Amino acid sequence: MLARLTKTVPAIILAAVLGLYLSQPVLAEKAIELGKVVVTATKGERVLADVPVRTEVITSKEIEAKGATNLYQALEGTPGIRVEEQCSYCNFTVCRMQGLEAGHVQILIDGQPVYSGLASVYGLQQVPTANIDSIEVVKGAGSALYGASAIAGVINIITKKPAKEPAMNVNMSFGEHKTNNYEIFASTKKANMDITLTAQKTAGDEILEKDSGLSVEEERLTDRVKTDNVTGGVKINWYDVFGDDKINFSGRTANEQRQGGDKDTFDNFYAESAENIKTTRYEAGIGYKKNLAENRIVNLNLSYCTNHRNATNDSFLGDYKDTHSDAFPSVDEMKPYMADEKLYVLDLNYAWLTGEKHSLLAGVQYSKNELEESGKYVILAGPDPATGSTYLSISKKSADEIGVYLQDEVAISDAIELVVGARYDSHESEDDFGGSGDAAPKDRIKLEYDETAFSPRAALVYRPNQQITMRTSFGTGFRVPYGFSEDLHLCSGSPRVYKGAGLKPEKSNSLNLGIDYMAERYSLSANIFRTNLKDKIGFTDASDNAAKLGYTYEWANIDDAYTQGMELGLVTRLAKNIDMNCNLAYTDAQYKNKRPDWVGSHDGKYAADSKHIPRVPEITAGLKLDYSPQDWNLVLDCNYTGSMYIDYCKDEDVDNSASKIKHTDPFMVVNTRVSRSFPNRGITAFAGVKNLTDEVQDEKHPDDAAFMYAPYTGRMLYAGMQVAF
Repeated sequence: MLARLTKTVPAIILAAVLGLYLSQPVLAEKAIELGKVVVTATKGERVLADVPVRTEVITSKEIEAKGATNLYQALEGTPGIRVEEQCSYCNFTVCRMQGLEAGHVQILIDGQPVYSGLASVYGLQQVPTANIDSIEVVKGAGSALYGASAIAGVINIITKKPAKEPAMNVNMSFGEHKTNNYEIFASTKKANMDITLTAQKTAGDEILEKDSGLSVEEERLTDRVKTDNVTGGVKINWYDVFGDDKINFSGRTANEQRQGGDKDTFDNFYAESAENIKTTRYEAGIGYKKNLAENRIVNLNLSYCTNHRNATNDSFLGDYKDTHSDAFPSVDEMKPYMADEKLYVLDLNYAWLTGEKHSLLAGVQYSKNELEESGKYVILAGPDPATGSTYLSISKKSADEIGVYLQDEVAISDAIELVVGARYDSHESEDDFGGSGDAAPKDRIKLEYDETAFSPRAALVYRPNQQITMRTSFGTGFRVPYGFSEDLHLCSGSPRVYKGAGLKPEKSNSLNLGIDYMAERYSLSANIFRTNLKDKIGFTDASDNAAKLGYTYEWANIDDAYTQGMELGLVTRLAKNIDMNCNLAYTDAQYKNKRPDWVGSHDGKYAADSKHIPRVPEITAGLKLDYSPQDWNLVLDCNYTGSMYIDYCKDEDVDNSASKIKHTDPFMVVNTRVSRSFPNRGITAFAGVKNLTDEVQDEKHPDDAAFMYAPYTGRMLYAGMQVAF
C-alpha cells in the first residue's frame, strides 16, 4: 500500500490543483501572512506580498505543527529545500537548496552569518526552536548582499520578540526512546527596555533498528545517536537612548554531547566502532540602529562566536590495530580530535529612502574566522619502519573577508519595481600546518590563498493587478572553502586538508522566474530556476605534491555543473476550518562530465550515472492538511522524496567490486499532530506521530557511514503540554 502511495503522490497533488475551483471560503489566514514584514531579500523591511525578490516564510505556527525542536526539523518538507543526515555514526546533518550542496547555503541569525565552518556541521540540530519566531528563505544567488557561500540562497532565522505584557511560555514534550524536549521562553517590557530569555534542553537515547542483511556486529551500530543538548539565550533592547534609535544585545550558548557507534562499547570514548563528540558554543552580538532625518537609517552589528569541539572516533584505533597485528595502543597515544573556532563579524550599512522612487542601501561587512585543530594519526602505508608509526597533526587556519555592497530599489511605476545591486569581496586565508612524526613535518608549512570576487544582482517585479505578481531575478555568486567544511565532516581528517594557491573560487550564475496568483479562494505559485557552477570545488585525495607536504586530502576544482528545475505550490481552504497546502518540485543537477573515478572502474558501468550530482532527488512533493475546529487542531503532513543517485564505496574504495552508484527507490514520510487548547487556562495539550508509516531505508551499508538517503529510524510517538503565563 505504501509503495503505491509513494508513486502516486504527484498525481494526488495534481488532482488537488484541479479541485481548487470547488473550494469556497476566502483565504483569510493567507492574506494575513502576505502582510507579514520580511527583511532578508533586500536587508530592509518589506511586506511579504510586495517584496521584489521571492521570499518564503516558515512561521512559528508551522514549526509548532511539525513538532520541531530544532532547525533541522523546522526545515523538513520546505519546497526546494532538503535536509538530510550523512553519517550513521554521528548523525551529521546538512541543508541543500535547489539541488546545491550545504556549502552553498548561507544560514543567518537575525541577518548575521554567525554559523560557519566547524559550527555549521552540527548546527542544524543545535539551533533550538524555542527562540525562533520565523524562518525566511530566499532562493537564488545571494552573494550580492551576503557574500561567499550564498550561491544557492539564504536561510535567515528571525528570533522571537517580546510580548506587550510580561509573559512566560513553558513547553514540555516526551517521546519514545527518551526523546524529550523542555523549553522556556520569557519576556518583559519596562520603560524603554525589553528583555527576552530562552532555555531549551533536548535529549534522546540511541536507536538501533532491526535490519535484515546485516551482520551481528553491524546490528549493534546506532541508527540514531544518543544526544543531550542544552541551549540558552538572552536578548535586550533599549529604545530612544540617543534620540530615535535602538540598541540591542544578544547572547546565546549551546552545550551538546552525542554518542554513536557500537551500542555495547560507545560509552568508552576510545573503543572500536565508537564516536563521541562534545560541542560548546558561545555567541554574543551588539547592534545599533539610528533613524536619521529625511528617511535615513544607519545599522551597525558586531558579532562574536566561539565554538569548541572535542571528538573521538575509532579511526585511530582501527588504523593502529591494522598495522600492529591487532595490538592496542597505549592510552597516551589515543589523543582525541580537538578544535577551537572563533568568528568575528562586523556589518555596517546605510539606508536612504529618496522620495518615492528610490531606496538606496550601501554597506560594508567584515568577517574573520580562526580555527586551530589537532589530532593523532597512524601512517598506513610507507617504507618500513614508517608504516604503523603515529604522528600528531596540527593546523592553524584563518580567513579574512571584507565585502562592500550597494543596492538600489527603484519604483519604475505603480506596477513595476527594479532592484539592482552588487558586492565586491576580498578573501585572504592562511593555513599553518605542521606536527610531529614521519608524516607531519616538524617545520611548519604556511600556505596563503588570496582571491577577489564581484557579484552583481538584478531583480524585477511586475504586478499587473492585485491577483498576479511576477518576479525574475539574476545574480552571481562565489564560494571559497576554508577552515572546517561540511564536505569533510569527519573530524579525523580535517587538520590534513590541503588548499593550494592553484585552487580557483567556485563561481555561479543563477536565474529565477516566478509567478504568484492570489485569488479569493486559493493561492497558486510557480518558480523556475537555473544555476550554472563553474570550477565546482570537491574534496579529493591529496595529489603527490600535497602528500609530500604531509597532507592526506585536498580541495580541487573537479568540474563545471548545473542545477535546474521547477517548483509549484498552492494553498486553499477546502471547507470550513480545513486548509490544504501542497507543493511539487522537480530538480535536475548534473556535472558537465562523467566523474573519472567511476569511468575508470567497473568497466564504466556507472559512468553515465556519475554525471548526476549525488543525493539530489528528481521529484519532491508535500501535502499538508490542517483542520482547526474551535479549540482543536489536527495536522497531517506527507512528504514525498523521489529517486536520487547516491555513491556506495565499500571500504572507501571505488574500485571494490561491491562499490556502486545506487538509483534509490522513492519514499514518503507521514507526520501527524493533534492539539487541544484551553484558552482560559493558557494550556495547550498535544500528541503526535513522526514517520507514521514506519518508513526506514531498506538498504544499509555501515562500512560507508555516508550511505544515507532515507530515514534510518522508524515511527516515533510523542506527547506534551504548553503552558502560557
